[in-house]
Amino acid sequence: MAGGEGKRFWPLSSREKPKQFLTLTGDKSLIRETVDRVLPLIPIERIFVVTVERYRDETLRHIPELPEENLVLEPEGKNTAPCIAYGTLKIEKKAGEAVVVVLPADHAVGDDQGFRDSIKFAAQTASVRLADGKFPIITLGVTPTSPETGYGYIKAGKDVVESSERFKAFNVKRFSEKPDLETALGFLKEGGYYWNSGVFVWKTSSILSEFAEIIPEWHTKFDALSKELYRPSEKSAAADFYGSIKAGSIDKLILEHSSHTAVVPVSFPWSDVGSWKALDEYLRDGEDENVTRGDVISIGSSGCLAIGGERVIAIVGLKDIVVVDSGDGILVLDKERSQDVRLVTEELEKRLKDS
Repeated sequence: MAGGEGKRFWPLSSREKPKQFLTLTGDKSLIRETVDRVLPLIPIERIFVVTVERYRDETLRHIPELPEENLVLEPEGKNTAPCIAYGTLKIEKKAGEAVVVVLPADHAVGDDQGFRDSIKFAAQTASVRLADGKFPIITLGVTPTSPETGYGYIKAGKDVVESSERFKAFNVKRFSEKPDLETALGFLKEGGYYWNSGVFVWKTSSILSEFAEIIPEWHTKFDALSKELYRPSEKSAAADFYGSIKAGSIDKLILEHSSHTAVVPVSFPWSDVGSWKALDEYLRDGEDENVTRGDVISIGSSGCLAIGGERVIAIVGLKDIVVVDSGDGILVLDKERSQDVRLVTEELEKRLKDS
């Protein structure tokens, strides 16, 4: 899934070049890292990228070996549920019944092999029948390392769906919204709660069956769209489909209402890189160190994130501050206000509209 605009990463990201195309956690862009992470398991011919039309060329620039027919172009971004429905129908049309791994293109993982091992286990579990004869729809749940308030949480139930030497899959008891600090501390104290990673594994027939049961008004439109896939009329059919449905996340619209959801707890380093604060936490080794990119001078500063370009950035006597110079803009931010960067992009869009 690679259609997001990355508004919380201004000034490095923009509508023209959103977060998934940025190099933030290593030497490659996030979308390139995501593809490389699964290539040892899944050949490029079986990788599909769902994005919007304006990111078509940039996606192929980062993944030039991707077959063009595997580039799924949404007519507009409507969150993850429409994206997953469209992508699943494309895969089903091309491959029939298949086990599908759904990945955000802009997350960071600190243990690629551990990630692949968990995916292999989840893929096997996706074909294990539940008591009612159905197959599970699986999400990876990251073992929390702190009372994080920026992630949704999953509470694991007691029933074990499948297990191996390293992994177990539990039925999901409930999903919880991003909590306040007191609630998050309670989750950690109680145990059995995991961060919702947004990584999903299921059979094509399983997730389509959930759509049929939970959002039948969507499912009745699937045949009409599927009939036009890989034809010149696909673009028009996709526009008709998207124009007839509401926006929404797969969690809200399907997983939270399904009785077949399972969670596989994992413990590798992970971040959704959803804000400057999240990036800072993923990159840093110690609370007081400064994380820097580019030419940065620090004097008497600690806990800061500073990312520069061609110009020198000097941080003097600062603590827990983000400074980013992209050439197109300069951001100076209290890390605890990282979510408010979206307000900056909204103001810039308003200025552009008014000019």
